[in-house]
Amino acid sequence: MKSGQSLLFFCSVLAGLVLLCICFPHDGLPLAGNTRLRFPTLKEAMEKTSGSHRQEEEEEADTVQEAPEQPDLSPEELLQMRQDALNAQQIDEFRKYCSEDAARIYMPEGDETYLDGLWETLQQASTRHVRIMHYGDSQIECDRITSLLRQRFQDEFGGTGVGLVPALQTIPTFTLSSSITPDDVTQQLAYGPADMRAADNFYGPMARVTHIPERATIRLTGTGGKDYSHARRFSRITVITRQPANILLQTGNDEEAQEMPLESGSEPCFYTVSLSKAVNSATLEVEGETDILGIQLDGQTGISMDNIPMRGSSGRDLTTISRSSLRPFFERERVALVILQFGGNSIPYLTRAKLHDFKENIKRLINMYHELAPQAKVLFIGPADMAHNREDGELESYPVLPALCDSLRAAADEAGAAFWNMYAAMGGRGSIVRWVEANPQLAGEDYIHFTPLGAKKIARLLYDTLHLYYRFYRFRTGQENVELTAEDSIAANIVSDDLTEEEELPE
Repeated sequence: MKSGQSLLFFCSVLAGLVLLCICFPHDGLPLAGNTRLRFPTLKEAMEKTSGSHRQEEEEEADTVQEAPEQPDLSPEELLQMRQDALNAQQIDEFRKYCSEDAARIYMPEGDETYLDGLWETLQQASTRHVRIMHYGDSQIECDRITSLLRQRFQDEFGGTGVGLVPALQTIPTFTLSSSITPDDVTQQLAYGPADMRAADNFYGPMARVTHIPERATIRLTGTGGKDYSHARRFSRITVITRQPANILLQTGNDEEAQEMPLESGSEPCFYTVSLSKAVNSATLEVEGETDILGIQLDGQTGISMDNIPMRGSSGRDLTTISRSSLRPFFERERVALVILQFGGNSIPYLTRAKLHDFKENIKRLINMYHELAPQAKVLFIGPADMAHNREDGELESYPVLPALCDSLRAAADEAGAAFWNMYAAMGGRGSIVRWVEANPQLAGEDYIHFTPLGAKKIARLLYDTLHLYYRFYRFRTGQENVELTAEDSIAANIVSDDLTEEEELPE
């Protein structure tokens, strides 16, 4: 049949149907029994067709709303939207936030009381020492993210000092200037190059060990500045070694050094001095061959928060560390919260087929910290958005990211830990490109790492989210009788905050 004939046939059928709609009796034609043959009127037929189109449009709109990315919002607008969502004024709005907002914290089995034990412990920090440990990949190098979280926790609950630091600091940070002489000391790592591993995996809580062959001088100075003022000063110094050694401590402007007493002769060894006043600098003279597992610069009460970056690690390296090098530390310290931030280094190599094994590795990692610190809560933070060049040269987020975040969330839930989806919180698919193009720039042109300003913004969002859960805890337990409102917009606006936009790392 030719096209003209087809068109004529179609128009004839359509005209016939229209004629039937117009001429067919409204109440139909009687058939046998009580049955009547009916045909829709022209008005009914038109309304049904229009309604079908509207339903399709509504379904399409619903699909768009469920998409993780929001390309019409700048990073600043998106973060402000998240911040506004934190200003919940009623208990039902809080629960709505916790069930719908992309920046919410996923509690294991949806238990909104999971972090109650953490808040109870933190509220005791005015009279005791409480520790938070933040392990992560290169996103937290230079004390990024951790530094602002530490400052905010210490603002709220008290405390000073930068926490655990290595004897040999190979990467400069915003909060501490460190040097060691002589320069022939060596370091072994639980992560990174294979030739830097220790034969017996005795690394301690920092996943690294510094070998002192005979003697060494270690100089430490707090450099937090106004943004991290609490980290600059410390009043309790602890040196953790594997073998006993003689350690002399000189602080501030004191001319005389004092010997650090050994708490016990077991392995590892802890040397601690509590000072009568806080200082911002210390010099350690170490005599005797030993391995240093870490140095703690803390306050005598309040919050200490450790920054433990592991460049190139997926987190699984932590499970290789000898438990005998970890257990004494966790038994000695009051660890209230362990934050694990991993996943980004595995993204370029992950396929959906490998997600199950990766998930099981993360569950083993979380369970290790449950074993080491049964009283501590665990928060797992998923990776940020990351982009790569397609074959056509266009930048796109790694396709596996949403599935990886779902897998990590499931791992945390099954292992009894909380989960924060940083990928979703920053805007989902394509957000890293918008963060790079933002003014001022929030992410580096590797389309992976945050700039210092971007790290501050994501840390601010995380802390304010945690703080909302803390206020909800106080509301539920009768400690706070007011509604869940923000005090002057939760301390400051996340976009126009009072933090320094850019910082220069020390040489």
